[in-house]
Amino acid sequence: MKTARIGLLAAAAWLGGADLAAAGATLGGTFAPAQQARGIAATALQLRQLDGVKRVLMIGAHPDDEDTSLLAALARGMGAETAYLSLSRGEGGQNLIGPRLHEGLGIVRTGELLAARALDGGEQFFARAFDFGYSKSLDEALSHWSMDEVLRDVVFVVRQFRPHVIVSVFSGTRRDGHGQHQISGLAALEAFDAAGDPDRFPELASRGVEPWSPAKLYRSVRFSPDAATLRVATGRFDPVLGRSHFQLAMESRSRHRSQDMGAGQYMGTRDSPLELLASRPARDGDDAEDGIFAGVDTTLAGQLHERLGTNAGSAPREPSPGSWVADARARLGAYREAVAEARQALDGFSSDGVVAPLLRGAAVLGEVADGAPPGAARDVLTRRLAQVSEAALSAAGVVVEVRADRGLWVPGESVVLEAIVWNGGPWSLREVAPRLLLPHGWRAAPATAPAAAGQPRSSFFRPRAAETPGDGRVPPGGLARWRWLVDVPPQAQLSVPYFMEHERTGDLYAWPEESDRWARPFDPAPVAAAVSLVVEASGERAGGGPAATATEVRREVEFVGVDKASGEYREAVLVVPALSVRVQPGTMVWPVSDPGPREFAVLVANASARERSGTLRLDLPSGWRTEPDSVRFSLKPGGAGQSFAFRVAPADARSGGAAPVGRHEFRAVATDDSGTAYDLDYDVVDHPHIRRAALFGPSVAQVGAFDVIADATARVGYVMGSGDGGAEALRQMGMTVDLLDDAQVREGAFDDYDVMVLGVRAYETRPDLADTNDALLAFARSGGTVIVQYNKYEYAQGGFAPYPVRMNRPHDRVVDETAPVTLIAPNAPVLTSPNTVGPADFDGWVQERGLYFASDWDARFVPVLETADPGEQPKRGGLLAAPVGDGLYVYTGLAFFRQFPALVPGAYRLFANLASLRANDWHEAMSRRPRTLDAGAPASAPD
Repeated sequence: MKTARIGLLAAAAWLGGADLAAAGATLGGTFAPAQQARGIAATALQLRQLDGVKRVLMIGAHPDDEDTSLLAALARGMGAETAYLSLSRGEGGQNLIGPRLHEGLGIVRTGELLAARALDGGEQFFARAFDFGYSKSLDEALSHWSMDEVLRDVVFVVRQFRPHVIVSVFSGTRRDGHGQHQISGLAALEAFDAAGDPDRFPELASRGVEPWSPAKLYRSVRFSPDAATLRVATGRFDPVLGRSHFQLAMESRSRHRSQDMGAGQYMGTRDSPLELLASRPARDGDDAEDGIFAGVDTTLAGQLHERLGTNAGSAPREPSPGSWVADARARLGAYREAVAEARQALDGFSSDGVVAPLLRGAAVLGEVADGAPPGAARDVLTRRLAQVSEAALSAAGVVVEVRADRGLWVPGESVVLEAIVWNGGPWSLREVAPRLLLPHGWRAAPATAPAAAGQPRSSFFRPRAAETPGDGRVPPGGLARWRWLVDVPPQAQLSVPYFMEHERTGDLYAWPEESDRWARPFDPAPVAAAVSLVVEASGERAGGGPAATATEVRREVEFVGVDKASGEYREAVLVVPALSVRVQPGTMVWPVSDPGPREFAVLVANASARERSGTLRLDLPSGWRTEPDSVRFSLKPGGAGQSFAFRVAPADARSGGAAPVGRHEFRAVATDDSGTAYDLDYDVVDHPHIRRAALFGPSVAQVGAFDVIADATARVGYVMGSGDGGAEALRQMGMTVDLLDDAQVREGAFDDYDVMVLGVRAYETRPDLADTNDALLAFARSGGTVIVQYNKYEYAQGGFAPYPVRMNRPHDRVVDETAPVTLIAPNAPVLTSPNTVGPADFDGWVQERGLYFASDWDARFVPVLETADPGEQPKRGGLLAAPVGDGLYVYTGLAFFRQFPALVPGAYRLFANLASLRANDWHEAMSRRPRTLDAGAPASAPD
């Protein structure tokens, strides 16, 4: 029987976000990096994509700017290929789910966008912009992000993705608010024309992208719906999903956990309003549009006219008789018939009848693609061929995966990989043949058992023979396995995110030379496999068609493990050094009055599959000494680690000398017995809802030695919120600090403390604190001091303060880190003891002065300072204090949490004063003030 051959490029794995979650299932607690679409619901969603080509690119500035409802309705409902381009990765925001900020937060939010797209069905792109924090004006944003460079990135993505429609989330005007929002709006508007102009960014042609002019440009008008010229319904019930696209989108939205974006999946009518800004297809008058693709030729054949790739809004030209285009368009009629037959054959109980029509359609596409000239036409066909092939295997119940025996790979060692083909359908498979796709310099050989060195971590890799069919046949219900021993070369590239391989230029990431990596969320897995097979779908059950059709699919390797509490989980594979070296604490403030010594812990962990031994040392700059000079280590394989203590002191501490003032770097180096030195630490950014990634950095501790004093006799209780460095900062300044757990907080066990400090966003993240707030206020009334760091609107609305406090929406904040600060109560104890705090202590602050300032407050609160961004009225709600019975209550929106890792001396001094503040000192000082300082009264300082 003749076999139809499909020439599918192994590198084209274009299914995108259509995974198990696409079928309406929930990702649950574990993010699956590369799970294959499968089942009837997944097949039904895939079928919606196969007739015609419709592409929409949405452009915004940050993770969470996107209209997920619109993306879900277009991708899942209409079968459009959608993508979201975020200029930045959200590095400058806050973090609800942990202490990571800046690059670490960017990795978290990149993962959250990927998890969101896996649900709503889109792809994800990024520009090079690094989120430097909130900006109140376009000019400020442009001082960080070059408009020309941002536009170049947007044009690259438009030319690569080739959308018919661009949807700009923002207008590019002042009504967008955030300066970064304005840049994204301007870039989207300009890219609509610039992407099709060969004279704009001509250097991109060498990167494999050609000019492309989208047909339509829309603006999202979610916040001004009266301007809508089109409304895309998102609240209709989708029988395939079992809910509406809006409901699916709210699950997607809820993946933005670091931004507290959890949303309810509300029932009922919804829509996404859009305003048409430009259209290349002619329109008839001002009548309402029929749809977002109205006037655009979205047929697959329409994409193949002689000027394909230049203009999505141009009318197809009649091809020359006998040309490849004419022949291709004629053949694609048979493809459309096959897709229509597959759709008609799908029912709620079986997808058997879908397989043969899809395979016939794939055969047509393969023949057309094989004859296509290089360029846009071939790209369109190859992409569609991959989609059809995946849909056919999904319908046929064929599951293909590639798994590794370990999740962390070490250069110079070996891992075992396993390709699995499960034929869950009713037809036989033959000519099943996997092949590994390895980076240059990697080697692989067949293996029948796990690697001898070290124990495999995965419970799926037990010492047993692989179930490998010698004849390449897999019967219905059969399971086939192939194993390889893969040598990871010593020079293998570590899993450093590609956009962090080189130093940033200002607030723009540096992309690598290889442009196929540009704009992507992360690099692909280091190894993949291409699996070719023939599905023998024939007979009445198959709905007719060829007796056999060959296809090939690509899968990235992943690690699959089992947790005894939560079950199976999947992780992205990471290439990491054999030894990681971490210095703790990574940031330390060293009061110059403290001659030391102080202890640093250096943790050495062995990711290798063999035992590693060697010597560990802590290298110090001039002016410091350590004991011991070095230590020996010997670590068992498979993640074993050991912590070593080094006592560090100023070099002349024995004679009573002080620590040398300034910033210092203590670097740890582990040298194994082969002479290889390791001085890198990696932080695996791993939350249950996102794909894990690694953040690499040097094995150093940053030490700031400066003049700062704290009340060492004060007992401090600390209620941590979403994560900040306040408790550790107080300890390093000599205070005794206890982190209180839920039970201690609920018991209201505060009597042992002089001061209670609440971490950032504590009322949002600690329900135990909200439940026991009365006990906290009682602690203050009995003479204690309560320090509340920034909280969001829940704080003011919940009435947690002892007296009324209000916050504006949007909240008052000062984003210029150099904004002048005026001390309007310079003699208040918080500014005088134990450190004298003056204007110079606000030099060197990073990113912002503060956020979530109070806008109005009860007259019993006393504002201590005022500050404002240029051109704005002074804001006094950044540091407020009020007497409460015999005690004291303080609210501060100052961004201490950003200053701690930057070792800003003035921030430490002011924070030490806050934690050292005693109510009696405040009451005495305030009793001498001539008049009340409140929100509406002119500033006046105490005597």
